[in-house]
Amino acid sequence: MCFTIDDFDTNIDIIENGTSKLECLKCHPTVTFNPLHRQRFLKHVSAHILHDKTIDCSLEPCGLCLSPAPLCKFILVNSKGRARNVTINMNVSSCLNLIKISILVATKCSDASPCTNHPMSCPYYMHSSLAVWSYNFRQHLLQCHSAVPLKKHNSILTLSKLERDRMKRIWDQQHEQPKVCSKTQHCLVILEMHHSRLVLKYVFFFPLQNDTNTSGM
Repeated sequence: MCFTIDDFDTNIDIIENGTSKLECLKCHPTVTFNPLHRQRFLKHVSAHILHDKTIDCSLEPCGLCLSPAPLCKFILVNSKGRARNVTINMNVSSCLNLIKISILVATKCSDASPCTNHPMSCPYYMHSSLAVWSYNFRQHLLQCHSAVPLKKHNSILTLSKLERDRMKRIWDQQHEQPKVCSKTQHCLVILEMHHSRLVLKYVFFFPLQNDTNTSGM
């Protein structure tokens, strides 16, 4: 089913992020990020879209908060200046984690910035200004523009090996559990240390005692 913005009341619980932190509410406990680390946050949320089996990708989850489309609204405009780069219109866009990201940077995969998930204009959305997240574009085409052959957009739909590998690594690393020594292991370490000290004390004390006994004879 293809949703439109009129299907939802987008004034409910959707505000621009005015807090001092960004939150991934999908993680338990909640994972927070500094708003200055925008690319790191984008990678984290996008890793959920690619690898989290609890995410229903048919709902086209938002690339910043994972809410189903179109609860979040991203409107794109051309920035001012010579470059005229496409950017998010922060005045009319809405999301729980609304932040201004560089779409130009996000479209280029690199080892330092592997995630290319970004809001993009749908060439077949003639009567809507809503942007579609690139990681959701395949699902969007299947649901809303089924007559369009997917291979026509392979450049968007196909992720490079670098991006696939790095995003999988990001997903694996952010869910690794730190190794915690049990109380038994901790006690064994203390006992070993204590035992080692006794051995050293005995090694040094025994020759000293023999020397004392020899000098007294």
